[in-house]
Amino acid sequence: MYYLVTVGYELEQLDRNGNPRLQKAKYILEAESVEEATIVMSKYRAGDMRDSESLSITKLALESIIDKKTNPDCFK
Repeated sequence: MYYLVTVGYELEQLDRNGNPRLQKAKYILEAESVEEATIVMSKYRAGDMRDSESLSITKLALESIIDKKTNPDCFK
């Protein structure tokens, strides 16, 4: 299964209430469950020096992702 994970990265700018602004980034990842997706995304974010948090994890209705690595014959 594929999941769409939205991550908020804190910026140095503050909003009107004094809270850090967030820059949202979206990632697609393959996992067997929401729990596994959460663990994988947490490990991925650990390699980044910026403060961040997962804002949402949504199951995607995708059968497969076709790219050059998984299906090289389709791109010849």
